[in-house]
Amino acid sequence: MTVYDDIIYVKRTLAGDTEAFSMLVERYQSLVFSIVARMVRQRQDAEDVAQDVFVKAYSSLEGFRGDARFSTWICRIAYTTAVSYTRRKRPDCAGVEIRNDYDAYTDDDESNLYEERIQQLQRLLAQLPTEDAVLVLLHYQHDKTMDEIASIAGLSVANVKVRLHRIRKKLYEELKSE
Repeated sequence: MTVYDDIIYVKRTLAGDTEAFSMLVERYQSLVFSIVARMVRQRQDAEDVAQDVFVKAYSSLEGFRGDARFSTWICRIAYTTAVSYTRRKRPDCAGVEIRNDYDAYTDDDESNLYEERIQQLQRLLAQLPTEDAVLVLLHYQHDKTMDEIASIAGLSVANVKVRLHRIRKKLYEELKSE
């Protein structure tokens, strides 16, 4: 599905074809959930908030002007909805683990060292402030551009670049010290 397909599905939904919106939900559900889960941190609550994101998106679909990509628009809704949720209900639990698929190493020692570093990095990511963790998630896991991240987070592009640089530096220093 392309950006053009997103616009077609938006137009079809606005014309009354609710099935078209389900295609958008299917395409963006994992992206929305990963943003929300990173901020909300409890799986059940994250599922509820992610569902709220799509309800909000559907009800305000007429407000989608097409100035930005649909993915950026829905990520912005996910971000603001999750921020609102976390302000209302401060969770006391640990962060949701970022999971990726990695190629297996053939050498057991190298594989163990690699897995240990991944676990260290995940622990450090879980300790980041929520907004910083979301920036990392959007950039490195979802390959969002600086412009898209700035739009989603309501920051300037320069601020996104500076914050990502500082986060990388902090993570590097903490990994080096462990």
